[in-house]
Amino acid sequence: MHLEHKEVRRVYGMLIDKAKREHWDGFLVSLEERTIWTAHRYMSGDPTDGGQARIPPLRGNQTSVGEDEKSLVETNEDKSRVLRATFFPELERVDMSHADVIYLAPKFKFSPITDEQIHRAIAKLGPFKVPGLDGIPNIMLMKCADLLVPHLGPLYQENFKLSMYPNRWKDSVMVVLRKPGKGDYKAPNVHRPVALLNTIVKVMSTCVAEDLIHATETHRLLPNNHFGSCPRCTTTDLLHYVTKFIKDAWRRQEVMSALFLDIKSAFPSVMLEQLVHDMRTRGVLSQYTDWISHKVNGR
Repeated sequence: MHLEHKEVRRVYGMLIDKAKREHWDGFLVSLEERTIWTAHRYMSGDPTDGGQARIPPLRGNQTSVGEDEKSLVETNEDKSRVLRATFFPELERVDMSHADVIYLAPKFKFSPITDEQIHRAIAKLGPFKVPGLDGIPNIMLMKCADLLVPHLGPLYQENFKLSMYPNRWKDSVMVVLRKPGKGDYKAPNVHRPVALLNTIVKVMSTCVAEDLIHATETHRLLPNNHFGSCPRCTTTDLLHYVTKFIKDAWRRQEVMSALFLDIKSAFPSVMLEQLVHDMRTRGVLSQYTDWISHKVNGR
């Protein structure tokens, strides 16, 4: 019996190793412009089992090195407090009220979310991503799209008709992950937060983003040299653009200077009032800006 058990365990281990190799080979074959950077981080990082990773004792000051070991925080409550202060720093807000501004007419008409959009959004989901608080995996939506889309369509449309956003949809789970390839994980800033949203919310957000991107391209609401979140505009395109701009200046016997800014905590520090004002100024409909305001407020 022991010999049989040992043989079965050996075969099982060989199957696990084979499955890992096949999964890695399949991942490399399916690489795209975005996922190639993920593969680079995997290859350049230290070999480790991510499932066994734990957050070590953290330093309260993320920039200091060589502190006394007694100053490290070790409890989960203290670690959460330090990480929260790092990810979401307290910022001084200035008055950005634009209540008296009269905006011009929108540059495009509002179109409700269609079933075809929802099907496209579901098809773009990663099948085995970690779900949010609703516990609904993406693969369930993908396998049952024909049954669910007729119900999701009216649900999404009512959000715009009633100008509301359900409070349950604002709840998320914040997971802290290590940035790969870092040396000292006692510093809080070498970790990054990942928000696990409800699956139904992600599908709706994808549909709204599709409408806004289409309107931005059709009506040229952004400058021509804007690359962020634009379809068919990748980081490689941006690098080619910058390289050509510099070399053209050199050919004209000019001197080039460049300033690169690393904005700390850019997304948590976005001012919602200013964002809505900028969108309305560029001709975005109030239905979309109101939806974004309801979505962000009270999270």
